[in-house]
This record gives sequence, C-alpha cells and structure tokens, in this order.
Amino acid sequence: MPVQPVFVHGWGFGPDFWTPLLAALGWADACVLDLGFVGQGANTHAQAMAQVQAVQAQGRPMLGIGHSLGFLWLAQHVELSRANRLVGINAFAAFAARPDFTAGVPVRVLQRMVKGLSSRPEQVLADFRGLCGAGEVEQPLCIPNLQKGLELLVSGDVRPRLAGIPEQYCVLAARQDPVVSPAMTEESFAGGPGVQWLDGGHMLPHTHLQDCVAFLQDAREKMEQRA
Repeated sequence: MPVQPVFVHGWGFGPDFWTPLLAALGWADACVLDLGFVGQGANTHAQAMAQVQAVQAQGRPMLGIGHSLGFLWLAQHVELSRANRLVGINAFAAFAARPDFTAGVPVRVLQRMVKGLSSRPEQVLADFRGLCGAGEVEQPLCIPNLQKGLELLVSGDVRPRLAGIPEQYCVLAARQDPVVSPAMTEESFAGGPGVQWLDGGHMLPHTHLQDCVAFLQDAREKMEQRA
C-alpha cells in the first residue's frame, strides 16, 4: 500500500512554509495541513485533526513530517502504530521547561507571548519569526489559533508516547538553532533514534533544502520497503 506523506508547519507559519521543499521533492501525493495561524479563512486545529483522521481511515501508512511545533502536534494526533512513521525537522517532544525537562523554554517566556498576542500580536509574531530567521508575515493573523498553539507549547509533552518506539520516528536537527537548542533536542529524544545534526538554524527546510530532501526521501524509502 502506498505511503501517504502529511506535512505540518510550526507556530507562526502556514502551509506555504513547505512550498520550496515540496517542489524539490516532487511528491504530488503530499497532504499539507494548515493549523490556521496565518491567512484568510484560517483553518482550525479541529479541521486539521479531521484531515489526519481521514487519512488514517484510508488505511495507508502515514509518513508524518513536522517542523518545530508541527512535529509535537503530529506526535499527539497520529496513531503511532507500526505502520506509521514520524519525521521531525527542528523538532522537540516537549518545549516548555518542567522539573524533568530542564532544557525547555521557561514558561514565563511563553506566558509573555500569550499576553502580547492580546495587545500587539503583529509584534509578537514578528519578533518570533525574526528569531527564526524568517521574514515578517504578510497575511492576516488568527489570534485564537496562535494562542492555542502557544498553549500546546506550554503543555505539550509527547515523550511518553515516543518512549519505546525509536524505530517509528527520526529527527533532523540544527546545532545553532536559536529556538530549539541542542540540549532541548537531546533531552526530548533521549533513548530514541540517533539525531542527525546539521550546522544551521531553525529554518532547515529553507536553508538546507537538499539535506532535508535527502532525509525525507530516505525515510519514505525505508517505509515503502517495509510496507
């Protein structure tokens, strides 16, 4: 049965984040979800979840590919059966710091962003995208969805779901990522598969296009050989 690739972008971005990578891959069968952070008529998380459920109902093995928060979202919502596989780029299994996750970002930083969305949302998003190395967004913002995304960053933790299934996911990370530190990556995926490291920042699918293409092609080929 053919593999179904499903792409999910990170916080503060939209499905167009994947445009250069999809063009390079040439995967005409790719399903690209929209978490509704930016753009006219923005989707909701519920709509994205319904798309995932529809794909899973088809019975095809799913290759879930998530950038940053997109990986955390997929790991929460994809059935982690032996047929499915996840790929994380600039990914993490938890983001906010907690007693057993000291490499995470302090919760107060995220709470400050939540508060800022109420009064100066354009500036909050511009500051974050600037940290990522991305340009300012030129589309309308969906504040409720952006707030929901920050709530996921505060509370989300898929380490228990990923424990014991290292063969079902793989991670491509950047040594100079200002958003997802190497320590956060290592603590997120301790005991999991070996992380593949690149010298670069938070926008690997844009700055290291061919490395990402090769990583995804390899993940898909391995799935297809196993199917």
